[in-house]
Amino acid sequence: MSISDEKLRETHPWWFGQGMGDDLHLRRLERSQVKWDPAPLKAIQLRFEDTHTLRGPRQAGKTTTLKRMIRRLVDAGESRILYVSFDVPQEATIIGELVRAAKRLHPAPKGPWYLFFDEITALPDWQLGVRAAWDAGLTADDALLLTASSAHDLKRGAERLPGRRGRGKDYLQLPMSFRDYCLALHGVHFDDEPIAAEDFLTARGEGIAARLVSQGPVLRDAFDGYLRVGGFPTATNDALQGDGRTVSSETLQMLWDVISGDISRSMRDRTAALKLLQAVGESLGSPLSWLAASRAMGVASPHTARDYAEFLAEIFTLLTLYYWDIGDNSLEPNKQRKLYLLDPLFAQVPHALIPVTSLPSTDGLVESVAAAGLFRAAAQALIQASAIPGAVGYWRSSNDREIDFMIPCVTDLQRPRLPIELKGDNAAGLSRARSAIRSRFKQGLVLSRDVFDWQPDVATLPVWAFLAGLSEQPQRTITFS
Repeated sequence: MSISDEKLRETHPWWFGQGMGDDLHLRRLERSQVKWDPAPLKAIQLRFEDTHTLRGPRQAGKTTTLKRMIRRLVDAGESRILYVSFDVPQEATIIGELVRAAKRLHPAPKGPWYLFFDEITALPDWQLGVRAAWDAGLTADDALLLTASSAHDLKRGAERLPGRRGRGKDYLQLPMSFRDYCLALHGVHFDDEPIAAEDFLTARGEGIAARLVSQGPVLRDAFDGYLRVGGFPTATNDALQGDGRTVSSETLQMLWDVISGDISRSMRDRTAALKLLQAVGESLGSPLSWLAASRAMGVASPHTARDYAEFLAEIFTLLTLYYWDIGDNSLEPNKQRKLYLLDPLFAQVPHALIPVTSLPSTDGLVESVAAAGLFRAAAQALIQASAIPGAVGYWRSSNDREIDFMIPCVTDLQRPRLPIELKGDNAAGLSRARSAIRSRFKQGLVLSRDVFDWQPDVATLPVWAFLAGLSEQPQRTITFS
């Protein structure tokens, strides 16, 4: 069903000099106690003749980010702006129809436009509609920003837009990071800009780490809350309105409804997916075989378990970390892998729906939060579903000595990988971790609970200080896995 001329006029008051009008998303933002600037809001530079994509999980605030970009443009005097949310499946030809209608209805249509197409993957073969509009000369001069909540559909789509994206880039918006959580919910002031993981081994990094450690009481308290609340805006609002650590049952149900809706639309089984989430929560920090996952899910084939895990990664729910082969400098897909949750709140979903299930251990959640933080800071791909270059991995020696994370370096491109080991505060355990990194990798990081011992080759710092100082990479250079 197409959108009527009357509806287009009503939803685009800026065409007629009336500003943003009474926009629902901006109104909710103003009322929200949580004030948060997602990384893509600053990173995305809208330029004419470019087509960008913005992806991330549902309910992470992508639509609000678009509305804030539009408000910024309107405040700067722009009016040739079209925003459309594709909430229901329609024919891809509607893209060209809407652009034609907008440029017909606008009182001063001549010149390049800003086109925002939200949840574009609701359109089957959406890429054909984008390409047809570009080929017809409707959008070739315009700035396009397309959003979606699944990398599965966009994988097929962007591959069909050769030569039609200009200098367009791919961006990722995740729920708020631990650093943003500290800013938004605890009012923490940071003296320094965030840095890449490997920069913690520099003299500058030592100073930044020391200043973060000096804020220990507030950062430790915030970290305990983040393990329970995560970074989804609705969940953080629940926390602020309550005891600071509790998410409502309604929010947990909403989160599952979002996940299960995508699962159902993909013709997969919701119960099997829920059992996989439960199995991942129980195995956090340990390798999980596809056979063990299939048994937990109640499905016959390990291939089915892998398919579900890849799909949950494509809708930004899971991360899959593969073994890093030092000799080949590559990730090995045929060895055991470790699965993590992209946001800690996902850990509570199985327990909320099936109360007899147990919650993950605190140690497991800490490792999962660290994995997600490293994915947002160092990974080059939009998702982590398979063993591709630019993904975060882990390493295990022949005598079962494990390094939890092997990450790509962001600023030191000559270094193939940076090893990072997660430990408690036991002195002997920390000493063994440092020795293992020195003997095999020369340099690396050990993340403790509270111990800070900076050394130029192997620095030990609290996991909460590390994550609070860690940068985020919203632009992704490897689009698909």
